[in-house]
Amino acid sequence: MLELKEDPRVESTNETRIRGINTDKTRKVTGSETVYQVYLELSALPPQGWSTLFEKEWTALNVGQPLALQEAIVERAFLMIQCPLAEVAGHLPVLKQAVAAANRAYERYKREQASEQKDREDVWKDERKSVEDLAKSLHFD
Repeated sequence: MLELKEDPRVESTNETRIRGINTDKTRKVTGSETVYQVYLELSALPPQGWSTLFEKEWTALNVGQPLALQEAIVERAFLMIQCPLAEVAGHLPVLKQAVAAANRAYERYKREQASEQKDREDVWKDERKSVEDLAKSLHFD
C-alpha cells in the first residue's frame, strides 16, 4: 500500500481538476521545433501523496504508448507534459481520466486511513477501560 504522510482526519474540500493551460509557463523544449513543455493548471496544489497516485494512474492508462508520451509530471499546482501543441487536445481526455482516478484513489486512501485510525483509537479506549475497571475493583489500604 502507498505510504502517504497526511493526517487522515483532515478532509479535503475539493477534488483536484485541470483548469486550463498556463500560457506563460508553456514553451518549446530546448532544441526542438515542435515539442513543447505544456503546463496545465490544476485547481489547487494537490495534497501530499496525490502526485504519486496520479503518476501511477497515468502510467496505467498509457501502457504501450511511446515513452515520451508516458510522462506527465506534477509540478506543484501544474501537470506538465511534453508534446506538440497540436496533440494536447488528444491527451486531455486521458489526463482528465488520470486526474479523476487519482482523486478516487486518494479519497479511498483517506477513508482507509481514517478507519485504521478509528480502530487504533477504539483499541486504546478498550485498553484504558480495562485498566480503569481493574483500578476500581482493587481495594488498597
